[in-house]
Amino acid sequence: MIVRFGRKLAEMIREKIKSCKESPTLQTEGHEKAFTRDRKLTAERIVSMIIEPAKQSLQTRLKEFGEKFMGGEIVTKQAFSKQRQFVNPDYIREFYDENAEELLVNGELETFKGYHLTGVDGTRIACENTPELIAEFGCSGSKKDACTALASAAYDLIERVSFDCQIGSYSLSERDLLNRHLDRLEAFGAERFLIVADRGYPSYDLIETLIDRNFKFLLRLSGVWSNVISCMNDTNDTEFQYEYEGKIYRFRVLKIELGDNVEYLVTNLDRATLSLDEAKHIYELRWGIETFYSVLKTELELENFSGKTKNAVRQEFYATLTLANVCQCFINDADVEIAARDQYKNLKNRRQANRRQSIGEIVPIFLECVFTDSERKRDRLWKKVERYCAMFPEPIRPGRNPVRKTPRDKKFYSNSRKPALS
Repeated sequence: MIVRFGRKLAEMIREKIKSCKESPTLQTEGHEKAFTRDRKLTAERIVSMIIEPAKQSLQTRLKEFGEKFMGGEIVTKQAFSKQRQFVNPDYIREFYDENAEELLVNGELETFKGYHLTGVDGTRIACENTPELIAEFGCSGSKKDACTALASAAYDLIERVSFDCQIGSYSLSERDLLNRHLDRLEAFGAERFLIVADRGYPSYDLIETLIDRNFKFLLRLSGVWSNVISCMNDTNDTEFQYEYEGKIYRFRVLKIELGDNVEYLVTNLDRATLSLDEAKHIYELRWGIETFYSVLKTELELENFSGKTKNAVRQEFYATLTLANVCQCFINDADVEIAARDQYKNLKNRRQANRRQSIGEIVPIFLECVFTDSERKRDRLWKKVERYCAMFPEPIRPGRNPVRKTPRDKKFYSNSRKPALS
C-alpha cells in the first residue's frame, strides 16, 4: 500500500499552483497575455478555485474564499467565470497526469504477480443543456435532449487510484476511450498492466491491439461470442488461436461462476500465471471501478459543475479526478494504520477508513494548505487529516452483492446519499 503518499501528492499540487503563472501551458490559445496584470483574481487564486471542489453555490464559494484568502475582498461569479475561461483545461489535466506518474514511478503500488490490475470502464456524465455543451458532447436519451459526455478511467483495482482519465463526446464508444488509455499507459511499459474490463469491450480487433501492444488482459465475454462459448461445454479452461494477416493470435477462455450465473472470461495469460480461481477473484475486483464512479458522483459531486462551458466542464472533470487520487492516498495511508492497530484484536471483519468522512475532512484543509507558506503549519494540518482518516474505521463485510441501479434521473448529481462537501 501507499505510505504517506496523500501528503506527497497534495504538496505536489500546491507547488504547481504556486508556480502556475510561469507555466507556458496555463492560458488558452489566443489569450497568452491573460493573468499578466495585477488583478484580484490572480492565476494562483483562479487555479486554486478550480482544483478545490467545494460544491456550494459559486457566489458562496467566492465569498468564503475572499474572506479566508483575499483579505475580505469578494469578487463576483461573473468575474470568476470570465477569468476561468483563460485557463487551459489541459493545464489542469497536468495536475492529474503528474500525480498519476508519481504513483506509477515512485508509489511502490501493490500488484498481482508484477501486474497492475487496471480496471477500465466508461460512465455517462450529465451536463447542462447549453448550446456550447451540446455541440461539444452531444445528447443521450430517447429524444436526444439530455446533454451527456462519455468519460472513462483506467483504475488500479488494488490500490483504488486511477492512472488515466478521459472525457469526450457521447457519440464515442468505450473502446475509443480505452485506446486513449492504452496510449497513456504504454509510456510506463505496457507489460506492467493487466487490463480488466466488462463484456462491452471484447472484440477481435481489441484482442489483436492488446496483444500487439504487449498488454495483458482479462475481459468478460458477452453472448455474441457464442461460437467460442459453444466450445466450452465440457471444460472450464480452453485455449484458442487464429491467424490474421499472417500473425497467430492465442488466448484462453475461462468458464467461471459469478453468483448464480455462468460467465466466460478471455485472457492472454497462461495457466502458470493465472489460475481459474485467480481469474474469478480478479474479475470480482472489477466492481471497484463502479464504486469509484459512485464516489466521484456523490462524495465529490463530479456532475455538479459550477460552469456551463466546455472549458469549465473539462477543468472540473480533471480537477475532480486529481482530488480523488489525493483523497484515496490519504485513505490508503489510514487503512495501513488501522490494519496495524487491529492486528492483535479479535475482530470478525477487517476494517477500513470511512471514505465519505475522510473526504469531507481532506478537501477543506487542502485549500488552506495551498495558501499556507509555513511548512510547520502545513505539517500540523496534514497530520490532523491523517489522524482523522484513521479515527472512524468501518468493517469490511464480505459477500455483499451490489445491484445495478436503474438509469440516472434528470438530476445533475445524486441526492440518495449525503454529500461529503456540503
